[in-house]
Amino acid sequence: MSVSQISIAPGIDQYTLINKNKTLAVMILNYGGIITHVLTPDKTGTIRDVVLGFDSYEDYKKQDNPYFGAIIGRYANRIGMGKFTVNGKEYSTAINNGPNALHGGIEGFDKKIFRTTILSQYPPSIQLELSSPDGDEGYPGDLDITVIYTVTDEDELQIEYKAVSTDDKQTVVNLTNHTYFNLSGVELNPSILDHRVSMSDDIKAVLAMDEHNLPTGEVIPITEVPWMNFSGEHQGKSIGMRMEHLGSTHGYDHPYVIHTKYQPDTASLPLRHVAEIYCPETGIELDFSTTDPTFQFYTGGWIANTLKAKKDQGYVDIGPSSGFCLEASRNPDAPNKPDWRSSVLVSRDHPYTAKTVYAFHARLD
Repeated sequence: MSVSQISIAPGIDQYTLINKNKTLAVMILNYGGIITHVLTPDKTGTIRDVVLGFDSYEDYKKQDNPYFGAIIGRYANRIGMGKFTVNGKEYSTAINNGPNALHGGIEGFDKKIFRTTILSQYPPSIQLELSSPDGDEGYPGDLDITVIYTVTDEDELQIEYKAVSTDDKQTVVNLTNHTYFNLSGVELNPSILDHRVSMSDDIKAVLAMDEHNLPTGEVIPITEVPWMNFSGEHQGKSIGMRMEHLGSTHGYDHPYVIHTKYQPDTASLPLRHVAEIYCPETGIELDFSTTDPTFQFYTGGWIANTLKAKKDQGYVDIGPSSGFCLEASRNPDAPNKPDWRSSVLVSRDHPYTAKTVYAFHARLD
């Protein structure tokens, strides 16, 4: 079978999706929709686990888990002061990141148990569903969420998102996946600073951020911040090469603008190739594509230095800069920015959709 299921705790199952070539295997929990392992061969044929995580389900429930591998919602990234207005009514969510609400609140989707169904053995595909009630973490409206994970014979992990209101209330939604990648397999090198980044020439801007890592609303041309530019002549620069210019963010933790079609249903838009990340040590390259307008490039500057890698990664020490995230999403704080809020307003008649693809291969050069 290309999809298998095992119980690892009462009510908690782990699903393994393997393509026909056995060149990509992905393990996923119904708890938080967490991607716990991604296994793929390097340039020598050695199988590497290229994501950070834990061996024990219980460790994912601990406070020092930095959202390893999880589905994030109702609202990924930050909402300023934890407040927003929908149809003239102000709503408040938990403040859990300085003065901001982060990643859906105290008990976001990363801590929920999803109803899970095997959709297909070939290609291996599972569907995760969750019903979020009106008032969940302060958000209005009853909301149904569906996330589909599929592994293809082209060594792709495809993630499809859908969210729709099931009552008459409008709400705000922003979903992403918070997997941390380390393409060395961690044991070989627990740092991603030598990984090389190439972004599409379509990436022409980043969002200006304030001292609390919240967008100001200003969009900065990428040519004005060359230390954040990985396009054109800057393609192939390493993550660590220019980090001294980044100030208090402890590395990259910035939203890059892919396009400005601010609508809730982005799955109807073309899938855009956004970036390639390459590890010279293993030859493993990750290609990243999405329909979303923005992605947060985060290089793990806030990972606690008390954590250990998994057994198949040699239990080595990990910490800041041990993994990077490519979080396809809508803009942070979009509910409070008039130019952006249309992309996150969801109702019964206007569902939220998106698709993201992570593709893996080993370069022999």
